[in-house]
Amino acid sequence: MTGGAAASSPGSTLEPGAARAPGRRRGGGRSRGDDLLGTYVPGTSPLHRSPLWLKAALVLGACLGVMIARDWRVSLSTLALTFVLSAACGLGVRRWARSLRPLALLVAILAVYHVVANGPARAADVVLSLLAVVTLTRLLLTTTPLPQLVDGLVRLCSPLRLIGVDPERIGLAVSLMIRSVPWLFGVLSSLRDAATARTVRTDPVRLVTPAVIATVDYAHRTGEALAARGLE
Repeated sequence: MTGGAAASSPGSTLEPGAARAPGRRRGGGRSRGDDLLGTYVPGTSPLHRSPLWLKAALVLGACLGVMIARDWRVSLSTLALTFVLSAACGLGVRRWARSLRPLALLVAILAVYHVVANGPARAADVVLSLLAVVTLTRLLLTTTPLPQLVDGLVRLCSPLRLIGVDPERIGLAVSLMIRSVPWLFGVLSSLRDAATARTVRTDPVRLVTPAVIATVDYAHRTGEALAARGLE
């Protein structure tokens, strides 16, 4: 079994329901899980066509450069570069901006803390570095199909066979995790929609029980699908 098979085979029977796909809102919208992790966007740009190893090396190098420089001007320049690349690759300005939305609360907390504790310059460095690294990573995720990413991870982990670790199981676990996060956000969105339709107050506490039940059911069906393929 290859990483690509790991990413696609179990997924064919792991849909949470016939009503809608994981992580999707009714009407074709996107969930916060999609915004958080990013999903592949087909395209023919040079970045789309570049080999995975080259994209991964460039992204890793840029992220390390941002973290080593520890300068808000470098982080801001990198963030601006990802904006230009996203537009050039046909990913769209809205998609780029939406990728930062799930980080709004974290960014606000970090900004306030570092402004008070370390001053505005340090706050700008921390916040812009975080945003730059996230957008760089999303460039890789949105220009590379998931099976290709998983195959690359499996190849990267191949040396672990020497100590008895199966790289293909690592790839399978990562692909399931990537699928499960948007699915969970989709479940929460469905529960909120159902509560709103019934004029019930959408208290987060009230969503816990049905969300846990749905998650356990999803995990059970995932386990059955893996067992049916001999992947226990």
